[in-house]
Amino acid sequence: MTSLESQIEELTARLRQAEEQLAQAQKMEAIGRLTGGIAHDFNNLLTGILGYSSLLKTFLPENGKGYEAAAYIERSARRASELTRQLLAYSRREAPTFRPVDLQKVTVEAIEILSRSVNKNVEIHTDFQAPPKPMSGDAGALVQAMLNLGVNAADAMPDGGHLTFSTSLFVSDGDVYFNDVLVPEGLYVSTCVSDTGIGIPEEIRDEVFAPFFTTKAPGEGTGLGLSMVYSCVRTHGGFVRLVSSVGVGTTFQILLPVMEESGDADEPRATEAEIPRGNETVLIIDDEEIPLNLLCDVLRSLGYTTLPASSGEEGIEILRYAPEKVDLVIVDRIMPGMNGIETLARLRAISPTLRAILCSGTSKAEETPSGGVPDGFDDFLQKPYERETLARKVRSVLDAKPSKY
Repeated sequence: MTSLESQIEELTARLRQAEEQLAQAQKMEAIGRLTGGIAHDFNNLLTGILGYSSLLKTFLPENGKGYEAAAYIERSARRASELTRQLLAYSRREAPTFRPVDLQKVTVEAIEILSRSVNKNVEIHTDFQAPPKPMSGDAGALVQAMLNLGVNAADAMPDGGHLTFSTSLFVSDGDVYFNDVLVPEGLYVSTCVSDTGIGIPEEIRDEVFAPFFTTKAPGEGTGLGLSMVYSCVRTHGGFVRLVSSVGVGTTFQILLPVMEESGDADEPRATEAEIPRGNETVLIIDDEEIPLNLLCDVLRSLGYTTLPASSGEEGIEILRYAPEKVDLVIVDRIMPGMNGIETLARLRAISPTLRAILCSGTSKAEETPSGGVPDGFDDFLQKPYERETLARKVRSVLDAKPSKY
């Protein structure tokens, strides 16, 4: 083969690889759009489950089995809500939400999911040495990263083996490198995911974090798992190190910076007596029966008078009848005919100082590129929500100084 023929063959191979990656990217983009749509609809269903389970708890004695069952439903719905939020983030329709996180608890949650899904001949072990140290992060994204590492590790042990999650504290003196990336001086939480699998050959270790790179057979992997792990860790200001030996196993070590100021990763929930209440009148506009009834029921349980409307047109007629009696409107973003933003504009023509909350199954980041409150509204309520969240938002908007709209 001549030198020219060799170059043509190499170029052809590269073009074929680029075409395959483009096709894969287009497929993943289409899946992302579908995922976002499903997550949006699922959020509407979860609104009823999460909202009514939290409302049901208020009618039951805390030491009874009924209360325990309602609390379990609430926890399950909350976890499902977290899953839909991950789907929205995956479809690039939601920005990550950072708050104090206990990485050890995140790891335990990932292990619970893995224990029900990986091959039973893979034994999962833990070695948690690091004391709980809060870090600023997105718990859902971190759980997904741990899951991706766990699934990859299990796939590397087709005949079984040991999968170990370990944590410890790591101090960098400013002269530490993780895969050629300098780790700044500071205190980190280190999490290692280790397996006793087939290992990763040295010649491809620099490629494992590249998008679409996979050693699995066609149809068995997207090549995005480790790429998403790397992206997640770097988004959190962290670092990843890969250590592997063929025939012995692989360890992925993740470093995530500890918060400089202490934070509570598990904020205590308010007692019933601490949840804010009121006696104002709230106009609620939503074309879907469950979210509409839920908002009415929850706000009534908090002392408010509610006026339900199943469309923007109906809400306008209610306000026109007695504009001075309505203190706040909560309007759904997506409705047939007149959407929430158009509805508010018509309502403000009747009552210019009317306070308003936009309610939506999509994220605030999707509603406004800046991630702030959509123009004209006083606050944003994302479905699904809990009773306490709704109570605090409503009270906050009603107690705020009037704005010029």
